[in-house]
Amino acid sequence: MPAQQGDLGANLDVLADLGYDGVELSVRLPAELDLPAIEKEFSKRNLEVASIHTAAIGFQDKVWLCHPEEAIRTEGLTRLKAALDVAAHFGVDVLVGSFRGKLGDGGDTARGWMYDAFRRGADHAADKGNRVLFEPQASFSVDFGFTAQEGAAFAAELDSPGFGVMLDTYHMNIEDASFARSIFECRDYLHYLQISDSNRMYPGGGHIDYGEIINALQSIGFDGYLSLQIVREPSYEKAAELGLMHLRSLIGA
Repeated sequence: MPAQQGDLGANLDVLADLGYDGVELSVRLPAELDLPAIEKEFSKRNLEVASIHTAAIGFQDKVWLCHPEEAIRTEGLTRLKAALDVAAHFGVDVLVGSFRGKLGDGGDTARGWMYDAFRRGADHAADKGNRVLFEPQASFSVDFGFTAQEGAAFAAELDSPGFGVMLDTYHMNIEDASFARSIFECRDYLHYLQISDSNRMYPGGGHIDYGEIINALQSIGFDGYLSLQIVREPSYEKAAELGLMHLRSLIGA
């Protein structure tokens, strides 16, 4: 739930007490983070950093990887590389969804900017031993890369050990024809899955069949995180509890 703000330790206490394994960490100014302090907060609660989430860079500071202004693109790449450095410290990957920006009316030129940003980010990630994970999103959010298949095609085009794909069940429910087929067809590049129901509620709060999703993940030998990116209703604590209970009832954990 990357929108959750306030005291980091108090928020982690809630998730640790419920039995979560890890937490997706949302960053805005990654170069300014006190990594030893963050590591201490996680480790004393026996939690792992599951990934580094980047949406706040765009939403809060209006900085994106693809943008008509070169200065904004440059700042975006600088922050992506800093986020990859943070992620490398924790041995995890960096998630890029809306932070990629939009092509707009830029045509092939804008696509070149998009490609260049991810290529340079992937090269930096490969040097650090981690990955940039591209998130296909619904067309109301982005204008490039909507389906799991398009994400896999982009990963194949970049062909880098520093690049992969993550999926989000909320966006898949809108854009993809089949959860199982998309997971299977993205299997060579899939390293992370964000979970939310059809209405962005906790798993079980909408109509998505998570049994199909879990079965598909098991069939491809997926061993990454399932990360709840959900609205905090009826509350942060209750949403976190209900979502975890629903997933564990299906996984058998």
